[in-house]
Amino acid sequence: MFGQKTQPSWFFSSAKHAEAVNRLVYLVECREPVAVLSGPDGSGRSRVLDRAGRELKRAGDRVLMLSLAGLDSEGALWQLVSRLSSGSVHAGSLRRPEMLHRLRDELAGLSQCGTHTTLLLDDVHRADADTDVLLRFLVSLAASGSCSVSLVAATESEIPEALGDHVYLPVRLERFTAAESAGFAVEQLRRLGIETEQMDGSALRAIHEVTRGLPLRLQQLCELLQAWTEAWPGSELSADAVRMIGAEAFSPAAAEAPALRTLRMA
Repeated sequence: MFGQKTQPSWFFSSAKHAEAVNRLVYLVECREPVAVLSGPDGSGRSRVLDRAGRELKRAGDRVLMLSLAGLDSEGALWQLVSRLSSGSVHAGSLRRPEMLHRLRDELAGLSQCGTHTTLLLDDVHRADADTDVLLRFLVSLAASGSCSVSLVAATESEIPEALGDHVYLPVRLERFTAAESAGFAVEQLRRLGIETEQMDGSALRAIHEVTRGLPLRLQQLCELLQAWTEAWPGSELSADAVRMIGAEAFSPAAAEAPALRTLRMA
């Protein structure tokens, strides 16, 4: 469903992701009105947002996480109002001005009760263009001090114009270096029960090459390598095996790749 995302069941243990979480939590705790997390797809933006949200909840914040992918301003607004509202709000029952007033009142009510609200907006770059109207409205609420609210937005690259003037310290996720990819892969493979002592440097370099240093791809490749070792016990995790599985896993036709079909059947 638009605006909703499956919450990640795992979190990257890299120092980069831990630092990104800490920075976002720090900015919210300092009551910065707007924080922006950027990074290429597969770099772990959603995971970082989710973990930051968990930390902020433990600190007493009211936290709402919403993916804007495929949403226009009205759809995103309805999602926020329905989640914040103490009473039920049916889609189409309120017009946009009424929903804006309702959203402001709900946030103001939480503020009066001493509760800070943090809105985690994921996939901002995949939202319809007219969501800028909603973003500007939320920024005005956060920056004015009329409501105790912080806005944390995750996007692929450029900071949205609607947020730019209020971003104090952007947080950026970068691809892993070859050494970081190797360390991450070894840790994940061991967690999956795979012995990594026999893997040579060429196999680890191949893992970095086919995943391009993207943590999500690294996780997916490690899971496929686990399936491969279960299907063919005793097989060596060589660079050629890594490249074969990785090439088919991340090709446009990955879903129909013969090697992956074989893995599933095995």
